Amino acid sequence: MKSPLGLNAELPVWDLIREALMLLWGKRADVLRMFLPLMLVLATIDWISSFWLAEDAQAGRLLFVLVSSLLSVLFATSCHRFTLLPPEQWDGNALHGFGRDEWRYMLRGIQIAVIAIVICFSCMLGLMLIMGKDQAWLAAALAVLPTLYFWSRLSVTLPELALGKQSDLKRAWAISSGNGSRLVLVVFIVPVLLASPFLVMFFSDHAVLGYIAAFGTYLTTLISLVMLSLAYRFLLDFYADADNLPIADTREDSDKSAQESASKDGGFDA
Repeated sequence: MKSPLGLNAELPVWDLIREALMLLWGKRADVLRMFLPLMLVLATIDWISSFWLAEDAQAGRLLFVLVSSLLSVLFATSCHRFTLLPPEQWDGNALHGFGRDEWRYMLRGIQIAVIAIVICFSCMLGLMLIMGKDQAWLAAALAVLPTLYFWSRLSVTLPELALGKQSDLKRAWAISSGNGSRLVLVVFIVPVLLASPFLVMFFSDHAVLGYIAAFGTYLTTLISLVMLSLAYRFLLDFYADADNLPIADTREDSDKSAQESASKDGGFDA
């Protein structure tokens, strides 16, 4: 994608990682206040579901999954608002009511997931017809690549829905034009790498390690959601038909906060 001046809008992925970390550290007191309670709740739900529910308790597991999914939507939408809006427009806490914007966000996420599943199975079946059923594993692996590409490009306007704005898949495709591979890094590759130490812990049968793994996964998810929000803001600057959104430029704030914190003793503000 090019700007109206003909400039290339290439996502600076590594700069986004750095900016996301600086933003979260610079506003760590707000991060603790807004997100720590919900991350503890989500980690507890996953921990109970994994370590304390009987294997045949399918109804109980389904209930836990539904509750976790609803709370995860609150977590995601609050994180997008925290990153993109001025402080006076933040949610008081990530644990808040489930409104219209949250429902729209969840439905869009389901829509994107369904499209991704259809793409994955279609590509896998097509490759199996070419390579044969004996190469089903290779067909499945190759089918993941276009799936991640489409999923990442369509996810770029999820932050816009969290802000209460109208956004469709056509707009997502337009905004993300020319940045498919970079968005795969932002949406999938970098988050998986960040979460990998905690994902390894899930293979342990130790209950304490299981809880640390669940909490750490949500901590890295927070970083990933900030990165997606920053990627959306960057691409929106190059999109000629973008609406005038009340998006705060957090780069200056995060740099200022980081400089102020450097002059103080370390540690999180309680």
